[in-house]
Amino acid sequence: MADAAGLSGLILSGKSPCPPHSKIAKTARSTERTVPWSSTDDLLAELKEAKGKGAYLMALEITDESQSLLEFDLPPISSDHPLYLIAGNEASGVAQELLDICDVSVHLPMYGQNTSMNVAVALGAAVYLLLGNTA
Repeated sequence: MADAAGLSGLILSGKSPCPPHSKIAKTARSTERTVPWSSTDDLLAELKEAKGKGAYLMALEITDESQSLLEFDLPPISSDHPLYLIAGNEASGVAQELLDICDVSVHLPMYGQNTSMNVAVALGAAVYLLLGNTA
């Protein structure tokens, strides 16, 4: 999905596997070799540094203050002010310490009985909605 959407890179943290990994090789279709990625044990520090350099931090998480991505107006994004979209893990979502430093929280509206969806599916949908928002 990162390659298909033309993302500039990925930051992997927590329990996310890093290349080379059999599950990544199976699903990434060789794009793990072309999409820049990094891994960090201290995502909070890395995001604080990025924010200090002008990055816009967006959490993909349903919160009391989150905005629907269907109605969200994305601020101007550029190489000087890149967008970092933060997705949490399946069980606990985005950690509160990360939510606290984000500029905004956004969510995909849920119309069925379930209150959330698989993180990978949600991330893919969010990325494409954001791409449409920048056009």
